[in-house]
Amino acid sequence: MKFKLLSIGVFALLPTTALPQSLAGKLMISTPGQQYHFATSSGKALQHLVKQGELVLKGEPVISYQDSTHNHTKQVVADSEGIVTELSRGPLVSKGDLLAKLLSPTLLGTFEPASAINNTPSVLWLCDAGKAFKVKVSYESKSMLFITLQLNEYVTKVSDTFKGAKSTTLFTNREQCVDLLTKNEVLKKLP
Repeated sequence: MKFKLLSIGVFALLPTTALPQSLAGKLMISTPGQQYHFATSSGKALQHLVKQGELVLKGEPVISYQDSTHNHTKQVVADSEGIVTELSRGPLVSKGDLLAKLLSPTLLGTFEPASAINNTPSVLWLCDAGKAFKVKVSYESKSMLFITLQLNEYVTKVSDTFKGAKSTTLFTNREQCVDLLTKNEVLKKLP
């Protein structure tokens, strides 16, 4: 017996594999890149143009001081986006003194899923430090995902947590991650 399929103006729906809601596996992220800014000459009267812990963009001024040799103001600007982790606090500056230190909020890493997956989404979510962080999947090999995380001011907390490979769960949607964070907060408050 033969069957013919006639479809005129009808869409055939084929079953597709549903994406899992979460992916368990090992996450390894790089340590944050650091920027160091040193005084190029001696001077006085440091003026902080940002606060410690603040996110600054590339080219944004961080600190300025009065150059005592040429009697003009020198300004230190961020080489790239970063979180201010250190600022010099003295009234005098000597040539070579560390004026500011910034950490890169963008971390690269790998995620090895515990089981094989198909059709990996381009964005996953990491729950850590009480926040949901977007994880961009840059490349997928047979056994590993190469990822990028943008952590902003949480870079030190999260990168310290994930020194070395750590078992974790990544979520396919932000709401699931936020729901998990909410449940964990409720559980912490229970006696």
